Order: sequence, then structure tokens, then C-alpha cells
Amino acid sequence: MSTSAIPVKPPIQRVAGAPAVAMFGLLLLAYSVNAMDRMVFPVLLPEVRAEYGFSLDQSGLQSTVFALGMGITGIPAGIALARLSRKLLVVVGTTAFSAATILTIVSTGFADMLVWRILSGVGEALQLAAILTVAAGAFPRHRGLAIGAVNMAFATGSVVGPVVATALLEQHDTWRSPMVVFGVFGLLVTLAVMVLVSSRFTEATSTEVRARTVGGSDSVLSWNPLVLAVITMLFGLADFGYIGLYATYLRDELGFTSGQAGLAVGLSGLAAFASPLSGWLTDRLDPRVCLGSMNAGAAAAAAALFLGPAVPAWQTAFSFLFGLFASGGAYVILAGLLVKSVHPSIASQGSGMFITCVYVAAGASGYLFSRFVAGLGWTGAGLVQITGFSLAGAALTLLLRPALFSTPRRSESS
Repeated sequence: MSTSAIPVKPPIQRVAGAPAVAMFGLLLLAYSVNAMDRMVFPVLLPEVRAEYGFSLDQSGLQSTVFALGMGITGIPAGIALARLSRKLLVVVGTTAFSAATILTIVSTGFADMLVWRILSGVGEALQLAAILTVAAGAFPRHRGLAIGAVNMAFATGSVVGPVVATALLEQHDTWRSPMVVFGVFGLLVTLAVMVLVSSRFTEATSTEVRARTVGGSDSVLSWNPLVLAVITMLFGLADFGYIGLYATYLRDELGFTSGQAGLAVGLSGLAAFASPLSGWLTDRLDPRVCLGSMNAGAAAAAAALFLGPAVPAWQTAFSFLFGLFASGGAYVILAGLLVKSVHPSIASQGSGMFITCVYVAAGASGYLFSRFVAGLGWTGAGLVQITGFSLAGAALTLLLRPALFSTPRRSESS
């Protein structure tokens, strides 16, 4: 797709300094709510499964199908960002996934719950594509670091979500309570964004980015974006297989309590607080080195999870390490590299491609993992899907061409 085919919005002067940081912080809070909603459902899945009588296949699909909604929305969202307000898409997206979270509690069966789960993913994709594009445009000299901060906000939600959800579940003895609480909180944050975040901040096209940057492909259908797309899909299958069913593995296979499972899953999210470091590395290191090493580390940690003992200390430690290499490392680096693989004028398409590739794969990850479990058992499934796909992604990084990525002009990078 040529850049000439995409209408570009006129430049808007950037908001800088403390006001920019404060408004970006509010957007990060909105993305934290996204993470809370996403991480809560897998922890509650045994209760949902028991009430509705879902099979493991059905519950695995319910757990990760939100990602299908994200995947089918990613590229359209990237294109829409060239035409529509980023702030508008943040507001619409946050409203959509918050409302869908609440509506999940009135599901009568498998089909209508599936609709709400997919709708939540559509909202998450709109919000994420807009926030990633704002991050790249508002902080042109530190795009990787800003994208890392976005994922650190996810880490915050990932830690808070399972812990609070478990407390609400134990207090009210119903899985519906956490869903309502997080959904309403998301709607309140949406109102805050509408009132307090300036369009001058979110809509800055940043001709400064273009002036300071050289290189990058003029199409997402070029070599580096396509290689990264394949690696991103493998990552989505591995990481979201873990996110979708690891808590079920701990509770059903290893006999962990809901609190122990919530802690292990939450610690994987806590590891994503290292995301800004990964973004910093993305701005400075050979992409083959930083991305390849993160995928290899994720593969090793996953092997330890499924080959190691059924001991809470062991599982929480390696869950943390898996989150460090996957959610805190490879996810951030892939998002940053797909933006850097294209010219800044189509950065939103790079963001959209990242979302589509990771979440289309993620949407099928729970079902695929459940099929591997049926045929190979939990250990075999973990080694094939999580360890194996991570190793394949590490190997494919050798095909990347570093010279073709966009980089700061020499006077700016010194």
C-alpha cells in the first residue's frame, strides 16, 4: 500500500512538557483498564465454565476470542487513524470494551457470551492503535521508550486486575462482581479522557518526526514488515496460549487455589514493568539481537513452567520470567519495530498491522492450545505451542534487514 494512497491529516503543533506527560499518563490509565478487563476473565474462567457447562475447548475459545475482535479491527483502525481523531478512537474503544465487559454478565449461553468477548476486543484494538500512534507522534525522539511506557501501563492493569478480581470473587462469591466493577471503572476513565485530554496532544501529526527520521518502508507489504508480521503471529500464538489457559492449567492440573493462580498470572504482568527498558533497547540495538534474545528467553521460561514441579514458588518465579521476556520484552519490541519498519507518515498502519497479526493469532491460541492438550497433555502442549513457537520466532529474526528500518538523523541520534 503506497503512502500516496493514504490521506494525511494536516500538521498540528505538538503539546510538550508537563502537560503532555500528564495527558499521556491519563491515556496510560485508560490502557491499564484495558489490561484489567483482559486479564480478569481467564482468572474467573473456572467459575464461568462451571456455571455454563463449557468444555475445555469452549472455555479456551471464550478466554482468547477477544483477540479475534482485536485482530480483525487492527488494520482498519490503523487506516482510520489517518482520517479520524485519535482521541475519538480512544473514547469509542474504551467505551466499547467497558460496556462489553459489563454485558458479559447477562450472557445466556456460549453464543452471546462469544459476541460480548469479541466486541470487547474490537474496543481494545481501537484504543490500542490510537494510543500507540499518539505515543509515536507525541515523543518523536523516544518512540520505543514511549511505546514501552504503554506496555508498562498494561503491566499495571495485569497486576491489579487478577488480584482485585480474586478478592471480589471471594467476597461476593460470584464471577459477575469483578466484571461489573472493572467495566464501570472503564466508563469513568472514558469521561476523564473526554474532559481532560486535549486534541492538540493526541492529534499532533508531528512533522518533527518526519524531519528527524530517515528510512523506513513506504508500504507495510515490504520485507521487514512482512517478516515481523510472521514473528508477531507466532508470538501471539505462544503468549496468548499462556495468557488464556495457564491459570486453568494451574488450577485444574496442578491443584492451585484461585489466589495462587491469580498471583502467578499477576506476576507475569508485573514483569512487564520492564517494558520501557525494552523500548529503550529497541531504539538502540540491532533488531535481530534484541528481538531474538527475548523470544529465546520466553521459550526457556515456558519450558521451565511445563517441565518443572507443581510448586507455587517455582511456577510464580518462571511465570514472572516468561512475562519479562514475552509481555515485557518481545511484545514491546515487535510493536516498536513494526512502527520503525515503515516511514513515519504511515506509522499508524504499522501499529494496525502489529495489532492485527498478534491478535488474530491470539484469537485462535486458546482453542489451538486446548487441542494440543487433548492430544499431547498439558506438558506437551506447552512445549509445542509456547516454547516451540517462541523458538521459531527467535530463528526468524535472522531474516530482518536492520539497514531498512527508519532511524533518527545522525545529528539527532548523537
